[in-house]
Amino acid sequence: MVGPPERRLLEPWQDPKAQPYLRIERVTKKYGDVYAVDDVSLAIFQGEFFSLLGSSGCGKTTLLRMLAGLEQPSAGRIYIDGADVTDIPPYRRPVNMMFQSYALFPHMSVERNVEFGLRQERLPRAERSERVAEMLDLLKIAELRKRRPHQISGGQRQRVALARALVKHPKLLLLDEPLGALDKKLRENTQFELVNLQERLGITFVTVTHDQEEAMTMSTRIAVMDAGQIVQVDTPTGIYEYPNSRLVAEFIGSINLFDGKVVDRVGDEVLIEGAIGRPMRMRCLQPLALGTPVAVGVRPEKLRPCERYTDDGVNQVRGTVEDIAYLGDVSIYHVRIADGPMVEMTLANIQPRTEQALTWGQEVAMEWSPTSGVVLTD
Repeated sequence: MVGPPERRLLEPWQDPKAQPYLRIERVTKKYGDVYAVDDVSLAIFQGEFFSLLGSSGCGKTTLLRMLAGLEQPSAGRIYIDGADVTDIPPYRRPVNMMFQSYALFPHMSVERNVEFGLRQERLPRAERSERVAEMLDLLKIAELRKRRPHQISGGQRQRVALARALVKHPKLLLLDEPLGALDKKLRENTQFELVNLQERLGITFVTVTHDQEEAMTMSTRIAVMDAGQIVQVDTPTGIYEYPNSRLVAEFIGSINLFDGKVVDRVGDEVLIEGAIGRPMRMRCLQPLALGTPVAVGVRPEKLRPCERYTDDGVNQVRGTVEDIAYLGDVSIYHVRIADGPMVEMTLANIQPRTEQALTWGQEVAMEWSPTSGVVLTD
């Protein structure tokens, strides 16, 4: 006998009954006539690793500083665990912040740096020692306890700053570009360590970054910001596969955009004619009227060389390889379409470099499936 289908648990942000742990309601921050943050509302749930992602000047750090209490909103309210903290000073909020510069005291040892906040709160010595030892062990820096910041590496300083932020057991940890000072290899390793640490502790993390790969690797969800506003909030998969605008599509990773207009619809697919001179057929659930201008977005790794190129084929383009970037695991090909745009295609290097089929100046035909891209109207 077949039992009932297993129910899939909803993520907190998908559950209408779930209460957000951090709630931002119509928060605005003005400096004179300039809106650094413009009418932002956001709900973040307990245990999330949430990233504010955007280019420099988009307002993400200003928003983070308002959560910490270091900046006062010009309008709007901020709630943490159901309590309105908008007018509460930083030292009375259940929040700690890790700064991009780490801000370690150079004259103090690692141990004293981590302990500093607990001493300010006048915790008993025995409890301070226990908490500091716990954090040093958790972050694998116990052997550095007597050293000073200038005697340890950048990655080790980052761990000390993180231990100092976590030792106070905050309900919410705010991180401002936490990995920005690390080299690429160390940054990649630390991303996974930070995620594992956050999952073990169960603390809600909100981080600010301009590094898309960093946000994609670490986050449960991402808010993409531009000009002081949030333009899309979704999971890393949702942001990458289903951007809601050109801005998000072009900011997250690489993408090919083919302009056109809708000329027909059959079921959940639309037929688009446009700049590449050939029809495109794409899955699209939006109710778009015929003649609507759109852009078809296709990620470089979704393109593949055609097995059979036809003169009337849909979702096919042909051009000449102008540039090749060999990155070891993949190669990136820039292909110039005749009387059209430059197209980027990424192929995995399964075969040795000397056996790759494509080379400079070679003509290549490419195609993609109707479900391998997205139709954008903004």
